[in-house]
Amino acid sequence: MQRHTQIGIAVAAIALAFVGMAQYVSTHTATLPAQNSFVGSASNPVVGQIPNPGKMNEDDGDTLPILANAMPPFSGIASWLNSQPLTPEGLRGKVTLIDFWTYSCINCLRTLPYTTSWDQKYRDKGFVLVGVHTPEFAFEKVESNVRNAITQQHIAYPVALDNDYGTWNAYNNRYWPAEYLFDAEGRLRYVHFGEGNYDVTEGNIQKLLAEAGVTVDMAKTSVSSTMNLDAVRSPETYIGYARSAGFASPERVLKDGEQTYTAPKTLAENELALEGKWSVGEEEAETRGSAAISYRFTASNVNLVMGRDNEAGATEAEVTMDGKAVPVDFRGKDITAHDGKTFVRITNHRLYSLIDAQGIYGTHTIRIQFPDAGVGAYAFTFG
Repeated sequence: MQRHTQIGIAVAAIALAFVGMAQYVSTHTATLPAQNSFVGSASNPVVGQIPNPGKMNEDDGDTLPILANAMPPFSGIASWLNSQPLTPEGLRGKVTLIDFWTYSCINCLRTLPYTTSWDQKYRDKGFVLVGVHTPEFAFEKVESNVRNAITQQHIAYPVALDNDYGTWNAYNNRYWPAEYLFDAEGRLRYVHFGEGNYDVTEGNIQKLLAEAGVTVDMAKTSVSSTMNLDAVRSPETYIGYARSAGFASPERVLKDGEQTYTAPKTLAENELALEGKWSVGEEEAETRGSAAISYRFTASNVNLVMGRDNEAGATEAEVTMDGKAVPVDFRGKDITAHDGKTFVRITNHRLYSLIDAQGIYGTHTIRIQFPDAGVGAYAFTFG
């Protein structure tokens, strides 16, 4: 989920320079092929040059460089939520932050307390935040799922559903989350990929508002966290065959077909195993009866992107850590307990919080036992 030479002028080159700082942890990388170049394209040349890509996200003075002369269009948007359709022309006169995100991405979810705060603080001061929701998984294309997510996350700013990657490709973007900050004249002035540097991003919002003649005297948003991303040793791990890694069941994966899997006696760090009947697809593995999945992780938080079709109804899966019920101080927000056991109730497709050790990092094995068919498991993520 996380990712120096003279800088190239394409956004992809900027991204690669940054992401080496936090591979697998701070940002979520897409695997789609490049379609366009935004920063430095022939039709939209960079004005000036960023001298040190490794410091592109640092606050290095009162004036931000001009990275591109115009905002790309909102291309291929399926629909708009919380707003009528927006255009770059209509946003002229506003300082605008374009935030690429997707609702099951843990990195994006950890960024939302900041983006929602910035929207509330600066909306009436000439600032517009636009969330471009570009899906990673098929279920994230469903408008009702996104609507539920923005309600649960208290997102009041405009959200564009970029289901066909039209706007993503117009920016040549590769990351969730990704922030593109434009001044009131529609020029790109700042880019940030991944989590972190929130004080710098907010400081740059304030600078551009000041350039536009708006006085801003507000303390920067601060969110309390026990997370130490440097202590996380487990990468985001996909379960579907297209991007799977660390698969330890002795059976060879049968693509798009039902098969019974078994777990090895032990799991090494960052290995996962399936047990019981599963059908492993490109994006996810789906239970076809009683089945289980295990993962040996080193982290403080464990999440699993999964879900069940509405018509199948909810199901309750038992969750254990190191073979026992999840201890009280380690239970994620989606864990419940009864009869001396711990469970997760699975309904709609989303990210489920299973382990939350409140900043205590260690190596453990999580196991989820599903009682029946119809649950799709997509990816483990960690914090």
